[in-house]
Amino acid sequence: MFKALNISILFLICSAINAQEKQWILNSDKSQISYTAKHLLHAWEGVNKKPKAIAKINTLKNNLVEIAVLTYVRDFDSKNSGRDAHALEVLEALSYPEVRFYANQFEPIQDSLRLEGTLMFHGVSKPLSVNAHIVKGKSRWVLSGGFTLQPTDFEIELPSFMMVKMEDTLRFEYNLTFDNHE
Repeated sequence: MFKALNISILFLICSAINAQEKQWILNSDKSQISYTAKHLLHAWEGVNKKPKAIAKINTLKNNLVEIAVLTYVRDFDSKNSGRDAHALEVLEALSYPEVRFYANQFEPIQDSLRLEGTLMFHGVSKPLSVNAHIVKGKSRWVLSGGFTLQPTDFEIELPSFMMVKMEDTLRFEYNLTFDNHE
């Protein structure tokens, strides 16, 4: 009898904990990820308006528990089809079509949040710490910010133009809007 009662109480506690955590879906119409790259002769930007993401939010504590972001290399548009086609070759998009970020460690810093996670790009996983400005609403959260990475850290051979390689820096900016669909 006591064993059944203990199991029932444990089940109720687990159910209450899970009820506090809700999955919020990315609003693709209001979200995007962009990158900026440079070469000695010019700079360019590519924008991805098709990211996918999910966030698990503890509604009682009003904090982020987990976040997962997925984007496809093919969805970045630099407004130059030749450059985009060459980028797909350089990034080996057939072998490594996705870029993924996952985080489950968060540190609040005033109206910002430090996300500690893992970025998988070009088949290489690396730890990534990202600061995000966060705006919390009752049914919508917006995370925005940026970070820099070096393509060579992900085993990407830098392309060259006129015998000069592009800079080994990519600057990413993101604006991710999550909606609570309850």
